[in-house]
Amino acid sequence: MTKPLAAALLLAALALSASHAAAKDWNDSAELSVISANGNTKTQTISGRNVFTYDFSDKTKLEVDAGGNGARTEGKVVAEQYFASEKVSHKISDLNYLFERYRWDRDVFAGFKHRHNFSAGVGRELWRTDKDLLIGEAAPGYVNQERIGDNTRSFASARFYGKYTRQFSETSKFSQDAEYTQSLQNSDDSWINTETALIAAINATFSVKNSFLWKHISRPSPNKRKDDTVVSVSLIASF
Repeated sequence: MTKPLAAALLLAALALSASHAAAKDWNDSAELSVISANGNTKTQTISGRNVFTYDFSDKTKLEVDAGGNGARTEGKVVAEQYFASEKVSHKISDLNYLFERYRWDRDVFAGFKHRHNFSAGVGRELWRTDKDLLIGEAAPGYVNQERIGDNTRSFASARFYGKYTRQFSETSKFSQDAEYTQSLQNSDDSWINTETALIAAINATFSVKNSFLWKHISRPSPNKRKDDTVVSVSLIASF
């Protein structure tokens, strides 16, 4: 395990301890996936994520999301990616809300040293039933990024996001996230992130999450592919 990822997991554990002792306004969810293969090949893969939320009031909410993943084959690092984000949202009606969001990404193997992405806009509950929820967001933004072998670039952007959740039962649910970000400086520069997930509860604290993540970059770094996919099974602890 790399030192940065180990540090991230340690922070997640500390956040779990804090949230467990805090008031009910705090909620925390941490997920971990570890794979170790030994024999004809030696491969270690680990991924972790922590989502921490705090309700300032009935209308205002903070969400902090951080995680990363890494992989080694025969002692050589073949994948390493980290991210961290914060989001504050404020309801202005039963269906509509305002928000600001900041996210940092680092994925050297995909050709990015860093990407800072800030946006502020509006969101709306488009469809709600007892078991279904569909939300949509739209926001102008600002991106600062540095690719390997290139200078740091900054530009205005437009971000669109949607999420659908379906509660099958008290112990299982489905979710689908989709995010599209477009550079307003270069029409050929955009990226898409999606996650399809199915979560089943084991008990009041632990759940199992099966997920498929797809990332698409329209203008990848030289010798890099446009698409990355990750299939994972993770253990989630919620407090």
